[in-house]
Amino acid sequence: MFYLKKKHEEEVQKKYTKGITMGATIGTVIGGFIGSIAGILTAPDSGKNTRKKIQENASEVKDNIGNEIVDIKNKVHTEALQSMTKLKEEIEDARELFKREKDEIKDDVDKVIEKGATKLDEAAEKIEDKVEKKSK
Repeated sequence: MFYLKKKHEEEVQKKYTKGITMGATIGTVIGGFIGSIAGILTAPDSGKNTRKKIQENASEVKDNIGNEIVDIKNKVHTEALQSMTKLKEEIEDARELFKREKDEIKDDVDKVIEKGATKLDEAAEKIEDKVEKKSK
């Protein structure tokens, strides 16, 4: 059981790290967009050129964000499938472990019952012998 708990904790830590990485990537894209807009707005240029540059940058950022969203969606889908597979494996491992434990406990109980039955038979024989001796 401790093995499964430790394995789960490792998976959580791995997902946390991946989440931070994705957040940093998205933050970088958004930061790049904001920085480029700020650069365009502070550069000396005509309003028409500035608007054109902002449109081009916005289009580029939109494409980048769209690509990032598709990548993140694919990664989440892949992670979900992997998590489901791992969960199924862990459930099967737990089932096997519990089955082995159950079988071992059953074997131990059967041994105890057999030992008890043997002792009862021995005690019954002693009692029969004593009864026979007293009846003679």
